[in-house]
Amino acid sequence: MGQIRSWWRIIRSIGPGAKAGRNADRLFRFYLIGALDEIGVFRYLEQPRAYGEILAEFGLIDGDYTREVLQLLASDRRNVIVFADGRYTLNPKVPRPAYDELVAVTPKHIQPFISLAEGLKDSIIDRLRGERVGVTEMFERGEVSLSDRFNTLLGAGSYSAIRAAVFDNLPRADFDWLHGKRLLEMGCGNGLETAEIWLRFQGDIHITAIDRVPKMVGLARINFGPTLDRLAPDHPPVTDENRPLFEEGNAMELKYPDGTFDAVFSSIMLHWTFDPRQAIRESIRVVRPGGLILGAQATKPLVNPFFDLVIRSQRDSHGFFWAEEYKRWYRDAGVSVRPVTPAGIIGVRKPDLEGSSNG
Repeated sequence: MGQIRSWWRIIRSIGPGAKAGRNADRLFRFYLIGALDEIGVFRYLEQPRAYGEILAEFGLIDGDYTREVLQLLASDRRNVIVFADGRYTLNPKVPRPAYDELVAVTPKHIQPFISLAEGLKDSIIDRLRGERVGVTEMFERGEVSLSDRFNTLLGAGSYSAIRAAVFDNLPRADFDWLHGKRLLEMGCGNGLETAEIWLRFQGDIHITAIDRVPKMVGLARINFGPTLDRLAPDHPPVTDENRPLFEEGNAMELKYPDGTFDAVFSSIMLHWTFDPRQAIRESIRVVRPGGLILGAQATKPLVNPFFDLVIRSQRDSHGFFWAEEYKRWYRDAGVSVRPVTPAGIIGVRKPDLEGSSNG
């Protein structure tokens, strides 16, 4: 029954996985094309140009990222450029997308991503030119910081639905077991996720919530109480005993000793890390034998390549990965996972000292 509830919650919030991927594809394609258009790439390609000429004209560096951007735009079904005889040329048959048209065809549950994509657009050119822009700098720069944009996105119903589906997927015995336990929340964002988890257990859980972006940690500390009041005005009192601890933390290098926590939770955040495999290894390390590993992570092929390229526009992000990689990285760390739903939901016990596990 748990998996059925999880599937139903995800489908209601984001729709079938393939359709959700197409919607996101259209959105992030628009902003990738827009970033190149602003510096004049498509005007330049009105005449056939060799790859090296494009690099020289716009100060781009030769690398996997630059090659992927051009190759994707040339191979896409709606290819705005053409690659032939070793040269790239503007495709006059495919118009560049317009913003009004984009908004008109983007479903409401996808539209919160518009602000995120807009905030990431400038970092695309930075990456193409080899400028080192990391996650923290990217999230905190600009008059309207990406942290502020992401703050809005995290309130979208789809994110809440994914978080809820993680717990829907748990067997009742595991959910009951979590009451009163110590839980590490990796990537707490603006504190909404923390508040939702806290309310699921009516405050009977001890949460340590971390994020690598200082501004996000600050937002989480400020937002937690008001968010509880908004979501559940009659919530149990927040005390010194059950108040979450918000800390800056790097998922790839957790500062906690082995086995510190009874459970670890992460939702749609591994692609933001530089090395998801190491982040998975660390998350398992800090959970005690027999503890729970909970989370969700969208993976390829459902995640489209345009979304991946935009996320990878800052140099500290690995970007999205294949579902088989996701499972293999957990397996290599000693835990077998079976992701369910398009959101890649997992819930599994870390093997105990005798090597047994459930999940």
